[in-house]
Amino acid sequence: MQRMLRAAGTALAAGGALSAAAAGAKAFVDTTEPSAGLTAVATAEAAGAVLMMLGLPVWYVVQAGRAGKLGVAGFLMTFVGWATLQLGTVPLYSFLAPALYARPGNEELAAPGGLDEVSTGFLVYVSVGLIALNLGILLFGIATIRARVFPRPLAWFVTLAPLAIFIPVVEAAAISLVLAGIGACGLLVAMDRVRTPGMPAEPAAVAG
Repeated sequence: MQRMLRAAGTALAAGGALSAAAAGAKAFVDTTEPSAGLTAVATAEAAGAVLMMLGLPVWYVVQAGRAGKLGVAGFLMTFVGWATLQLGTVPLYSFLAPALYARPGNEELAAPGGLDEVSTGFLVYVSVGLIALNLGILLFGIATIRARVFPRPLAWFVTLAPLAIFIPVVEAAAISLVLAGIGACGLLVAMDRVRTPGMPAEPAAVAG
């Protein structure tokens, strides 16, 4: 069991690191035109999204016994929001959109929010995912603070950092920091620095 937890923690840590790096790097590449730089950032973002999706459950599992109903609700919202926004839109925004922007007559789509407004259904999809993800992280962060499984400073950081995402000046940095904080939780699990409450430690191997 501990091996599975460590593997999932490694996936969460790697996914958090890749996603945080990609979110920060986006500020330095033109996301409206196809380029090698954008392809590299988009590939890192997509790989990070998949790894985090695989690792997110361990963030809940290691504190399930103490997170309570708030933890369940917060985790489910976070998981659904991440799947909606990252797995559901990264291929569109990072790979298909730049090629779409380059076509004659599509200049308006490259404006901030332009692609989201093409379809009311898609705008609702993105909005629901955004609300679910940010509210989910906030609620799950509160449950994490109460569970006392992860270091309290880290739990407080992951809980409060998403609030800065709604401040345009620091939005990109806030997103990177939130992802890095979640990745740090995964790293602690991977390094066996946290243990599921009530789960005995693995017996040490006996040399023979």
